[in-house]
Amino acid sequence: MMEFSGKYLYTIRSANGVLVENLQVYGKSRAEADEKIRQMYWRCEILQCDIVQPQHGRTPNIKMQWVRS
Repeated sequence: MMEFSGKYLYTIRSANGVLVENLQVYGKSRAEADEKIRQMYWRCEILQCDIVQPQHGRTPNIKMQWVRS
């Protein structure tokens, strides 16, 4: 699997059996993101992990300044 520095989207089952979806975690690699999830949810089972793709075509942040004429 290709490593990707960015945001990962998880679906997990916690230690007490609760399904937790849409967990988003940043990581330099998938292994680092998995480690962060396991620190937050001790003894969880990772059911699914997807890469969140950056959105292209978004409006950039533009600082506008009004000029009086």
